[in-house]
Amino acid sequence: MEKETLYKFFDGKASREEKEAVRIWLESSPENEQELFKEREFFDAMILSGSTKVAGMEKKSRPFYRTVLLEAIKIAAVFAITVASGTYFYKSEICKIGEAMNTITVPAGQRANLTLPDGTNVWLNARSEMRYPAVFTGNKREITLDGEAYFEVTHNEDKPFVVQTNKCNVEVLGTKFNVEAYSDSEDFCTSLMEGSVRVSDKGNPSETLVLAPNQQVSLINGHLQSKSIADFDPFRWKEGLICFKDMNFKELMSRFEKCYGIHVIIENPKLTDYICSGKFRISDGIDKALHILQKDAKYTFERNKDESVIYIK
Repeated sequence: MEKETLYKFFDGKASREEKEAVRIWLESSPENEQELFKEREFFDAMILSGSTKVAGMEKKSRPFYRTVLLEAIKIAAVFAITVASGTYFYKSEICKIGEAMNTITVPAGQRANLTLPDGTNVWLNARSEMRYPAVFTGNKREITLDGEAYFEVTHNEDKPFVVQTNKCNVEVLGTKFNVEAYSDSEDFCTSLMEGSVRVSDKGNPSETLVLAPNQQVSLINGHLQSKSIADFDPFRWKEGLICFKDMNFKELMSRFEKCYGIHVIIENPKLTDYICSGKFRISDGIDKALHILQKDAKYTFERNKDESVIYIK
């Protein structure tokens, strides 16, 4: 099989005849299957490292990608990629003929921005993971999210964009919206800035709600409830900011835990009813934020020996 045909197949640009030729070639011997996996790993490595040519094919360089680690395994390729805000992890795996799935994992304290195959722009918040196909096929554009992400979806009324989470699904045609759905939390929230989205409860498919711009929906006691968005600052996390207004201190510490991947234990009872407002740059770190807050809240804090826990006294 010519490599150029395989690369067109991986890139989603192969004709129907070329796809059929790849299928027949793949099924003809186990050696061909191994060669396919090998060439797929090479193709992904070239794309992610910013290579502008792969076997004569012109590819656009992605300036925010800089590959710093490449560990090839039999079917999957795992990459650590450096972006402006830090490091996240990329995984590509071939699930079946014609379908390559990519996974982006963002560690605590980081965020990532990427463009999906259909041109949709996505920002991923800390401790988030997104899984999506290398090429959108079929009559829907489906991705899976565990965490928080902001989407600017490319309009395509013939192929709806669907965000699947562990609790609810969000279906759109073309819009700007934010989804927060961490699998280790009971909370689910979708906020709409532009366009229209339909949210459905996976546990109760008949429970659906269509949002208008400047509305958000949450899953509360098994029911979807909507309200108007009063403050858009919390969605500035994609700019590297933690914004909060009239927030309980305990809730803010939970936000810090999610962002920085550290456990915070509040031992000072006077902070139970403390309400705070402000903005912090995520890059400044949790220690600087706590130092600023303690000027008004009057507390002390210290870390344990391995610095995985902060005690606020």
